[in-house]
Amino acid sequence: QHADNKWVSSSSEIIAFRKALLNPVTANQFQRFVSLKGDLLENGVLFWQEVQKYKDLCHSHCDDATVQKKITAITDCFINSAVPPALQIDIPIEQAKKILEHRKELGPYIFREAQMTIFALLFKFWPKFCKFRSNLASDKILLALERKKGKKMRKKEG
Repeated sequence: QHADNKWVSSSSEIIAFRKALLNPVTANQFQRFVSLKGDLLENGVLFWQEVQKYKDLCHSHCDDATVQKKITAITDCFINSAVPPALQIDIPIEQAKKILEHRKELGPYIFREAQMTIFALLFKFWPKFCKFRSNLASDKILLALERKKGKKMRKKEG
């Protein structure tokens, strides 16, 4: 749907995008697609998925030590990485600091704001991905993305 040439999202599109991120095949294709658009976007897809797994863990009533391990894993990977840059996802530094301050508090909402930020950022690419994907058979999507990546790499090399 277009209103003044700006993408207007309906709840059904948001739901479709959420389902796509939860589907390993589509999520992988989308992850490859956004990797061509920006360095941290690919990590955003992984972060969103890991937070979903974390929330499932919280709701499954597993022990606190397991929940804390998952918080630490997500934090070490995306929020405070040993590999520079420390912040491996595209969220405001304040959100990252807030997560680090609250990382000992268990519960499903510690990553909520960051996950919503990432979702909104990634969702901007969803219409472009749907358009790209609509012209290809599902088994050809990754191949086409690999070709695009190859072209991009060759351009960088000069």
